[in-house]
Amino acid sequence: MRNFNYFLLGMFLFLSCGYAQAEVVSAQSNSSQADSSSGIKEPVPLGADGQPLQLIYDKLTLQQCIDLALANSPSMVSAQIAEQNAQINVNLAKAQFLPTASAGFSSNYNMGTPGRDYGSSNVYANANLSLSGVTDIARNIKMKQVELEQAQLNLQSVQNDIVRNVRKKYYVLLAAQRTVDIRTQSRDVYKDQYERTAEYYRLGLRPKVDVTTAEVNLNNESLRLIRATNAVKTASAALANTLGVTTSAILNVDDDVSFDTLDLSFEQAIKNAYENRPDVASSGLDVRLSELRLNQAKSGLFPTISFSGGYTKSGDTLLLDTEAAHIGVSLEIPIFNAFKTYNGIKQAKLAVSSAQNQSRSLLNNVFLEVQNAYILMQEAAESIPLAELNAEKAKENMELARGRYNEGIGDMISLKDAEAAYTDAEISLLSARYDYGAAVADLKQAMGTY
Repeated sequence: MRNFNYFLLGMFLFLSCGYAQAEVVSAQSNSSQADSSSGIKEPVPLGADGQPLQLIYDKLTLQQCIDLALANSPSMVSAQIAEQNAQINVNLAKAQFLPTASAGFSSNYNMGTPGRDYGSSNVYANANLSLSGVTDIARNIKMKQVELEQAQLNLQSVQNDIVRNVRKKYYVLLAAQRTVDIRTQSRDVYKDQYERTAEYYRLGLRPKVDVTTAEVNLNNESLRLIRATNAVKTASAALANTLGVTTSAILNVDDDVSFDTLDLSFEQAIKNAYENRPDVASSGLDVRLSELRLNQAKSGLFPTISFSGGYTKSGDTLLLDTEAAHIGVSLEIPIFNAFKTYNGIKQAKLAVSSAQNQSRSLLNNVFLEVQNAYILMQEAAESIPLAELNAEKAKENMELARGRYNEGIGDMISLKDAEAAYTDAEISLLSARYDYGAAVADLKQAMGTY
C-alpha cells in the first residue's frame, strides 16, 4: 500500500513538472509570436476593385491622389452603381415593346381501369407581344431616361465634390508638413539661443533670468512642434479617408505643387455655375419629371388602347404540326373611379409647383455659394502680398534683435518677441498661400468644374 502511495506521489510530481514546463514553453511561444508580430508590416490597403494599392506608399502627386479618390471613394462607387441601375431601368422599360418567346415540353400518364391506361406528350413553342397602353409605356420610358440623366448628373456632381475635397485635404497636409519644417527651424534657433545664453551666463555676461527665459522659450517651441507633428498625422488620415483607403502610415505627398489661378469676374462665375453645375441641371430635370407624371395622371381621363398578338406551334412530336395565331385590340373608356384621377391630377400639379419652387431655391443657394467662394478667393489673393511683406519685415526685425542681443544691448524678451513674430509671419504666409489654393478649389466646385 505504501509503495502504491509513493507511485501516486511520483505520478503527481511528474505531471506537475510536465504542466509547468508546458506553461513555460507556451509563454515563450506567445512571447516570440508577440515579438515577431511587432515587426510585421501593415498590410497594403486594397482598392475598390480588390487589388493592392502599392502606390499609396510612394510619393503621391495631386493628380495621383485625385485618380485614387475617383477610383476608390465609396461615394463615387455608390454614384456609379446608381447610374448603372438607372440604365437597367431604362432597358427594362424599353423591353415592354419587345415580344416574348418560350418553348417547352410536357408529358403525363393517366392510370385508369386495368388495360385502359394511357399517356400523352406535348411539345410547343410560342411568341407573344402585348402592349397594354402604348402611350403609358412610351411615357414610362421617357421618365426612366430622365432618371438616368439625373443619375449621370449626380455622378458628375460627386466627382466634382471629390476633386474639390482632395485638393483641399492635399493642401492642408502640405501646409501641416511645411509648418513642421518652420517649427523645427524655430526650435533649433531657440535651442542654439539657450545654449549660447547658458554659455554667456557661465562667463558672467548674462543674468540667470535670461537662461531660464531661453529654456522656457525652447520648451514652448518644442510643444508647438509636437502639436504640428500631430497635425500632420491628422491631415494625412483625412486625406487617406478622402482617397477611400485606410492606412495608418503618413502619406508622402509631393510638395512641388502650383496653385491654379482664376481670373474672371463675379458675373462670369455666376454664369458658369448656372450653366455647368450638375445639381442645377438635375433640378431642371426634376421639373421635367414632375410634368411627365402630371401627364401620366391626366391620361386617366382618356381611353386606353391595348394591342396583343401571339403565335404558337405545338404537337405530340417534334414536328409541331399544330399551330395557332391570335391578334387583338382593346379599348377601355374610363367612366368613374371614385375621383382618384381628379385627385391624382391635383397632386401632380402640386408636385410640379414644388419642383419649380425647389429649382428657384437652388438657384438662390448657388448664387450665395458662388458669391462666398469668390469673396474668399479674393481675400486670399489680396492677403498673399501683405503676408509676404510682413514675413520679410519680421525676418529683418528678428535679425536686428538678434544682433542687439549678441552685442549685449538687447534683452531676452525683445529677442523672443522678434523670433516669435517671424515664426508667426512665416506660418501666416504659408496659410495665405494654401488658403488661396483651397478657395480656388471651392470656387471651381461652386461653378460645377474642376
